Amino acid sequence: MELDELKANWQSNNEKLEKNIRFNEQNIELIRAKKVASKLQPLYLQRMTECIFHLIAIVLLLCFLVSHISELPYAMSAFALLVFYVTTLINAIKQIRLIRNINFNQDLATMQSSLVMLQTHIVDYAKLAVLFIPTFLAYPVILTQVIKDFNIKTLADFDIIEKSNGAWWTLELVGLIVLVPLGIWFYKEVTYKNIERKWVKNFIEKSSGKRVAKALGFLKELQDLKREVN
Repeated sequence: MELDELKANWQSNNEKLEKNIRFNEQNIELIRAKKVASKLQPLYLQRMTECIFHLIAIVLLLCFLVSHISELPYAMSAFALLVFYVTTLINAIKQIRLIRNINFNQDLATMQSSLVMLQTHIVDYAKLAVLFIPTFLAYPVILTQVIKDFNIKTLADFDIIEKSNGAWWTLELVGLIVLVPLGIWFYKEVTYKNIERKWVKNFIEKSSGKRVAKALGFLKELQDLKREVN
């Protein structure tokens, strides 16, 4: 009789232990989902805001391009900036879709894979900004012409073309010829396969996004905790 009672107690305690383990695992999954989602939400909102501004910039540049299509220097400047905004808009949309498609109830390995992919897109976003640095020389040119088009008298003195005696066109052209090849080289070199290079590693670490890095770190902690529970 005592043996039967001992077996019954052992089975009851074993069932309670299994329930506690399942409960702890469920709590870990719930904490993971909320924590990761909270870390990615600011990035999601940031990219959404950027998309809105990029779209506004694209519409305005298209209007400017149509108005000055016959003036090659202005048309080329507007086109260069259009390429930049369209490219960064596409990358931002990809990041938004990645964040939205992350299932926070997936297993840890799958979530880590999704976050690594998101991190790669964020690095690409930073690389694109470096690649398109020469196009930023077009901003003063376009702003100068917009001031003239709308006859904004308070900013009438801001005419970089006139003040530079046309040298700005030369600077913009030289910038494109010299910096674009350097930007392409930089874009190709900054990859995870070259992570052993110190400057590549530093760029990737600084541009890969703190929020995603924290989310990945949190998942690793949960993975370790889950091993301990099991």
